[in-house]
Amino acid sequence: MASLIGEKVKGKEIMVYNFCTNHLEGDQMLEKYHLYHKKYVGPYKGKHKLEKRIDANIKLIEQLIGMGVPKKQIIITGHSCGGLMTLMLFAKHPNAAGGGISLNQACFGKISKKDKAAKVGPEAALESFKKRRPGPSVVRQLQIDEIKSSKNLPLLAFTHPKDSYEGLLSDWLDEIPGLERIIISEDYTINGQKCFLEFANGKEPVKDGHRMDHATCFQYYNQKILDYISSRIL
Repeated sequence: MASLIGEKVKGKEIMVYNFCTNHLEGDQMLEKYHLYHKKYVGPYKGKHKLEKRIDANIKLIEQLIGMGVPKKQIIITGHSCGGLMTLMLFAKHPNAAGGGISLNQACFGKISKKDKAAKVGPEAALESFKKRRPGPSVVRQLQIDEIKSSKNLPLLAFTHPKDSYEGLLSDWLDEIPGLERIIISEDYTINGQKCFLEFANGKEPVKDGHRMDHATCFQYYNQKILDYISSRIL
């Protein structure tokens, strides 16, 4: 997204505010039998960390509006846990901002890889995950069900089949009215261009689809993102 800084849409310059909420943890993690404990049986006590992050983002949106930023010109984006949070935010607060972009949504570990979704298929992989992590499995499904209950969710969602987290477990996004899901590519190239992660001291090839949106090749989708923003702002 940083590559879009300074671009203009309908005469408005794109600015990016990097809002970090990684310090917010779920209430259940403070319990003796936390969400990932083998003896956790539920139900979840208090607020999950993503619900707290939704609250923090809503507060930020309100602050920006108070500073004079039109609500329709605020676009929420997020990667991984932030991508899932973006979907959840608009499911709970559909008119909170102008729009949202989810990038490789995931927040419960490398399910697609660890539970061998490519070999056994999505359903068997999720059954394996349920046995391995019963608590997170239940919470994940509750969150997905809430998102899927939306009558209209006009968001962009980018996924990649080689994402080790939710790569082959994201087809549920196709069931959400109004949401446009974009499969970034089938491998580690986009439009014939090999994808690299660039750093101050060099670059390295992308080895996990979870990071495809961090690669320079992802700029191929800049125009798609700009068109989406243009369709959402006033």
